[in-house]
Amino acid sequence: MPNTFNCPNCGAPLDYHGSDPIIRCPYCNTSVVVPDNLRATPSFSSQPHNFTLSGAGDMGALIQKARRIKDVKDLAQSGKLDEAVSLYREITDSSHSEAEAAVQALAQGRPITLTNFSAADVTAQVRQYVAAPAQMQTPVIQVQTPVAKTSNRTGCLIGCFIVALTLFILAVTLIPIFAGSMLSGDQNMPAIVQTILPAVSTSMPALPHGFAQQELSFGGEGTGPGLFTDPRAIAVDPASGNIYVADYEGGRVQAFDAQGKFITQWQVGDKKTIIMGMTADHKGNVFVATGDIYRYDGSTGKLLDQIKADDTIFTYDDVVAAADGTLYAIGGGGETVIHLDTNGKIISTIPNAVSTVSGDSELDSKIAVDGENNVYLLGTFNNAVFKFAPSGKYLNKFGSDGDQPGQFRAPDTIAVDGQGNVYVSDFKGIQVFDKDGRYVDVISLDGACFGMAFDDQGKLYITTNVNKIIRFAISKK
Repeated sequence: MPNTFNCPNCGAPLDYHGSDPIIRCPYCNTSVVVPDNLRATPSFSSQPHNFTLSGAGDMGALIQKARRIKDVKDLAQSGKLDEAVSLYREITDSSHSEAEAAVQALAQGRPITLTNFSAADVTAQVRQYVAAPAQMQTPVIQVQTPVAKTSNRTGCLIGCFIVALTLFILAVTLIPIFAGSMLSGDQNMPAIVQTILPAVSTSMPALPHGFAQQELSFGGEGTGPGLFTDPRAIAVDPASGNIYVADYEGGRVQAFDAQGKFITQWQVGDKKTIIMGMTADHKGNVFVATGDIYRYDGSTGKLLDQIKADDTIFTYDDVVAAADGTLYAIGGGGETVIHLDTNGKIISTIPNAVSTVSGDSELDSKIAVDGENNVYLLGTFNNAVFKFAPSGKYLNKFGSDGDQPGQFRAPDTIAVDGQGNVYVSDFKGIQVFDKDGRYVDVISLDGACFGMAFDDQGKLYITTNVNKIIRFAISKK
């Protein structure tokens, strides 16, 4: 029996049954987000190649464009308006006047309307609303779809992507509006916007002295050897201890010995390349995810192989090497786990791993694997960690949205140590959990952590937003 609810655009009654999060109103032709309580639970599958979005064009490029809107906001709010305008035009192909208007809105914390995000023959316009929780309604997403050229299934799937995009842009645009309230201690500020402010101190207790002891720090801001412009991805050769660090944009990977002494560097792609993830295995290989996955000889920087993302993968957004030499990666639009053998051939997948469990879409997840090949997926939009067995079976979920110990505000990256403890960075610092998801404590930081990696001795290496690489010795607890 179908459920009925009213179209938020024209008020017409809509009959709904199934699990699709978007349906089309037959009266006003608007694509409408179905209320959460009416949706059926999505099915789970770990079979490879059972997910696709045919006819959607270069979805991977669209996802990367959406993520880069935050970079525009950061530039705008730091006063670099010309750079922000230039980047916005590059992302959206808009005119100079349109870009200026959007940048001014972002600088002032006002919502923006995105256009020029096309897939196949679809033109999407996302309307965003900034309001108090009592006033917030389900956003209406208007999609103009040429019926003769785009199937209903394709339109629906693209609508799903736009829903995730809407959530992402809302997070980016809401933050600056309420940041002042957060810093001044305003208790009436909507909880949804208490995110992504790494400089704000918290009352979370730090780990006991000696649990996480800093023993190495190197780097600084710059473009010379040993300096960084925006270091995020990090990998450590488990055997030699060599350290590999990549700036977020520009494609530069630098190699250092175990004491932080510069060895060499190499270029991945061109100056516009964005490095989303990086890992190293026990054979001295370094794998870099930039949409495809590139394998390099870690000692020389020589390119050895390229694992290409096909039409079902879209992009490889993160990658981690398992103890057995296989790789686990994120693809399929931000939440599909892909297990690859040593030659880059797909062994199995966990499609839509986050939303299958939570019911909420996930555009940006990070991955970690323990010594038994259990997979830990950090859903940065879901504010939770999802654990899966090597077979793909869902095991556990921990974490939630909030400020209490074990809860997350703007989680960014995840790693697992040799004892199976799970480390998750957010603006509080690095929160530590045991293998079952029980909260242990937090490592306080000066700044924010963007990337984490462990060596075989249990040392933790991190990248930070102050352009420093830090190594911690972790004591057993």
